Parts: sequence; structure tokens; C-alpha cells
Amino acid sequence: MERTAPTALVASPDNSFREKIVAAAELAGVQLVAHVFSHEQLAALLGALHPDLLVFDADPNGPGERERLSSLRHSNSGTAILMAASDLADKRVSDGLLHGVCGFVAKSSGSREYANAMLAILRGEIWLGREKLAQVLTSLIDAINLQAQHRESAGAAERLSPREEEIVRLITRGCTNKEIARALGMSDKTVKAHLSHIFAKLGVTRRAQLALQRNASGSSVVG
Repeated sequence: MERTAPTALVASPDNSFREKIVAAAELAGVQLVAHVFSHEQLAALLGALHPDLLVFDADPNGPGERERLSSLRHSNSGTAILMAASDLADKRVSDGLLHGVCGFVAKSSGSREYANAMLAILRGEIWLGREKLAQVLTSLIDAINLQAQHRESAGAAERLSPREEEIVRLITRGCTNKEIARALGMSDKTVKAHLSHIFAKLGVTRRAQLALQRNASGSSVVG
């Protein structure tokens, strides 16, 4: 059976940027399904097309970027997001990670860099230069700790069941769904169902966010 190519949608009003992403998608073997120019178009097409990847030009967005990313994450949690921007300041990157962005590329980068980022993100990895990653992780962990403190003080954190806590523990060790299923004597489908509940309770959308949050807090919340 022929393997279906992963799909991507590019959101940018910049024609030269979109041309660069077309070339990158060809290098990565990714099918571009649509180009959009505005946030309103983007929200509508994401819901209709459900692409595997969104290449998001952050430069035109300005104020409200976090709110837009948050709305995209909650309405289309199955789509991985690659952000391109001229300014990848630490706070912007850490905010993006907290709101479900999986990769960051300087907007001036070439098509090969974008292609490599697409492939990494589609494998479930986070794409970020090594030097930038070291800088951002500190900011991200601080932000996660602050969020955890707010949730605890407000009593807003929904407690995990003992079984959910076991799954979280295995995820932080780097186990795949199949390995978790074998370890706990359940089906892959049951593991996925538990993960959906865990993500909803902890306010995350990806395994990497979950592992970072749990490692940063250093404690478990079990009901």
C-alpha cells in the first residue's frame, strides 16, 4: 500500500515566504494543502482540512499572538505547529512551547532548514537550535513552575487517578504508547484514551509538554 504523504498548511501574507515553504515541503515530501492570509481564514481551514502540520508566519501577528496560538491549539490539537519569525526571543519561544508550538525557525532560514524542521516535528520532536534550546528551557521551566503555583493556589488542578499517574511516570521515562500498554497490561487504544484525559486535566497537548511540566514540578498530584 502506498504511503500517504503528510499534509501541511502555510499561513502567511508574505509571498516570498510562501514560495520558500513550497520548496521546503517538496524537499520534505510534505503535501501543501492550502495557503491562507489571515487568522480568520486559518481557523476555518484548519477545522475543515485537519492538516498534520501548520507553518505559521508569526511576524504579522503582533499583540494577541499567545491568544491566537491558544485558540489554534484548543480547536486543532492534532495539528503540529512550526513557527517562523524574524525575532525568536526567549520569551516568545517559551510562550510558544507552552501554547503547543513544536518548532521554531528564523524566518530568514533557507528551505533546507524548514524541511528539516518539518520532518523533525512530524516525528514528534521539538525543533529548536541547540544554543537557543539551552536559553529557552530555563525560561520555560520558570513559566511552568509559575503556572503550577497558580493552579495549586486556586485549587484549579484536576487530580490524576493512580492509573493516569502511572502513565505519566512512564511518559517521563520516554516510553512509547506500545511500551506503556505492555507495561500496564492494556491496549494501545486504552493508553490513547488515558492520554486524552491526562492532557485535558493538565492543560497540555503534547507528550513533550507533559514531560517538561512534570519534571519541572518534581511532584505528583494523585486522587
